[in-house]
Amino acid sequence: MNIEQLLSKLPEFGHNITLFANRLGLVKAALQVDHIALRVTEKADADHLLNHLRKRGRVLSDKVIGGRPIYLIELDEPLKVGEWQVEVIELPFPDGRRRRDGWEHIEFVLPCGAQTQEEMLDAVRKLPVITAKWPVIVDGTLDIEVKSSGSKADDEPLPNPTVSFKQGPLTIKLHPYDIREVIGHRPAPSQG
Repeated sequence: MNIEQLLSKLPEFGHNITLFANRLGLVKAALQVDHIALRVTEKADADHLLNHLRKRGRVLSDKVIGGRPIYLIELDEPLKVGEWQVEVIELPFPDGRRRRDGWEHIEFVLPCGAQTQEEMLDAVRKLPVITAKWPVIVDGTLDIEVKSSGSKADDEPLPNPTVSFKQGPLTIKLHPYDIREVIGHRPAPSQG
């Protein structure tokens, strides 16, 4: 997959992710978009995309997680994804699993100060647009898979507990801080 192919698929991804976010009520919640992520299965494609993304911005992070590099690139000019302007792209290098190449997920900030995945899950359940739908989300009626995870690298100032909603090839993730704060590229908010 080259950069032109990737960018040509962005309007469709933006449309589909907006429909999914609307289904969850997240568009109405007006959360701040954090970043989008893509997946590629060939290292040569990842190298090509990284080279082109570097020309469009700067690498914020290139940590090895789970045995593979994961890059965060802050763009000079945001990309339009559905209703949102996205400044950061996550580019994980291939991990050996076969996946569909292209845009995979979008992440939003739910500014709740959660430090653990349990606190994050609780904050998401209390989000007014989610509260009424929560029973049919978690019981599978809407065919939406919900997962929570929590991680914090030793050199990161903030934890990044996350709640994910997955439906088909689309995933929406919510976490408490901007990824640039999590990795230390922006000052962390005060924990008042």
